[in-house]
Amino acid sequence: MSASRPEPLTTTEPSCGANVSLPESLLRVAYRYDEGIPCWLTSRDEPWVRALMGELDGLVGRTVAELEEVMDTRLVPMGVSWGARPAALRGVALLLSSIWAPKVVASARPSEIRQVLFETAATGISRQQALGRTAELLCIPVDDVLAGAYADRPGARRLVAPQVAPCPSRVVELYNLALARGLLMRSTHVTARVRSQVRSVVRYANLKRLICTCTPEPDGCRLDLSGPMSLFRQTTRYGHALATFLPALLVTPGWALRAKCMVRNETLSVPMSAGDPIASTFKLPRETDSAVERRLIRDVRRLGTQWIIERKTEVVRAGRRVFFPDFALRRGPDKVLVELVGYYTPEYLRAKLATLRASGLHRFVVCIDESLACSNEEIAADGVLRYRRSVDPASLIGLAEQVVQVHCARAG
Repeated sequence: MSASRPEPLTTTEPSCGANVSLPESLLRVAYRYDEGIPCWLTSRDEPWVRALMGELDGLVGRTVAELEEVMDTRLVPMGVSWGARPAALRGVALLLSSIWAPKVVASARPSEIRQVLFETAATGISRQQALGRTAELLCIPVDDVLAGAYADRPGARRLVAPQVAPCPSRVVELYNLALARGLLMRSTHVTARVRSQVRSVVRYANLKRLICTCTPEPDGCRLDLSGPMSLFRQTTRYGHALATFLPALLVTPGWALRAKCMVRNETLSVPMSAGDPIASTFKLPRETDSAVERRLIRDVRRLGTQWIIERKTEVVRAGRRVFFPDFALRRGPDKVLVELVGYYTPEYLRAKLATLRASGLHRFVVCIDESLACSNEEIAADGVLRYRRSVDPASLIGLAEQVVQVHCARAG
C-alpha cells in the first residue's frame, strides 16, 4: 500500500437547476373540466422562495439526511406559515437541492478507505487499532476514517453552496420549468405549435430522437409528438428526452403546446404557451448533428465510394406532412435522401413510409436503431436499414444503390 497522501475527494455534478423534472406527487394543476392548468409560481411567491433559499444556505456543510430531517420538522411548517403550498415548497426544495448540490467529502476515496479498513480489521486487531492502521496507511487523520468510509452514501453527502446563487425570480421560473417537464414526463401525446425557427426546432427534436411528425400551418408548423406514457418500452428514457426538448421550444416566439397527461389516475389536457412564466435556459444550437450522424458521415467518406454526402437538404413535402432529411447521398444524377430515426413504434414507421411513397418519394432510406424500439413488434419494410448504435456505411451505400435500381426499374 502506498504511503503517499491521497488528494481529498470532493465530487459533485454542477447544475443550474434546468434539468429537474418534478415527480408525479409534486405536480400541481388546477382542474377545469377536462383541463389541468399548471399552477405556476409567480412573483407573489418570491418572498417565501427567498426565505427558503436563506434557510438552505444555512445548512451548507450538513448531510442530505440532516437536510431531509430539517425539511420535515422545520422548513415545511415554516413554509406553510409563509403562505406556500406544501407540494410547491417541496418542489422548490427539490430544485434547490440540485443547485446547492450534495457532494462526497472525504480525505480519500470512500471505496479505498473501506477496502483498507476491512482488510486491516480482518487481521484480528482491535477496532481502534484498525482505524489507526487505516489512517496510517492512507495518510489521513484517524477521525476521518469512519466519516469518509461511507461518505459516498446518498444520505451522507454534504450540501455545498453554488458559486453564484440564482435570484428568487429565477428560481420561480426554474420551478415552473421543472413543473412543465414533469407534466411532459406523464404525457401520452403532445401537440406543439412553432411559429419561427421551425427547422432548428425539428432538428433538435430529431437530435433527441423523439417520435415526431411535422405539419405546415399558415402561421408556422404543428409538431405532433408521442408522449412517454403511450409507449410499451423505453418509457423513462423517452420521457427524459421529451423533457429536455422543451427548452428548445421555449426560445421560439409565440410557441404553444397542449399535452394529454395522466396525473394521479386522471387524464387531463394541459395547455402551455409563451405567456407562461417558464425559464428559458439556452439558445438553439446552429448545428444539431448527433454522434451517429457525425460518425456515419466520416465513415462514408472513408469508403472511397462514388457516393458523396450532401449535408444541406431541402424540406420534403409529402402530402400534408413535411420531412427534414438528415442528409442526401448523391452519385452523379442519382440522389437518395437519408433520415436517421430515433425512438420508434411500428405504427409511426409504417405511417412515415406510407406517406413518403404515396407522395411519390421512393428514393428514401430510413435508418432505425433497434435499441430504440418502443415495441416488441417486428417491422418488415423496404428502404429500412436496421442498426445498433452505429450505421454500417457499406450497408447504407448498398441499400441506396438498391433503392435507385428499384426506382429505375419501375420508371422504365
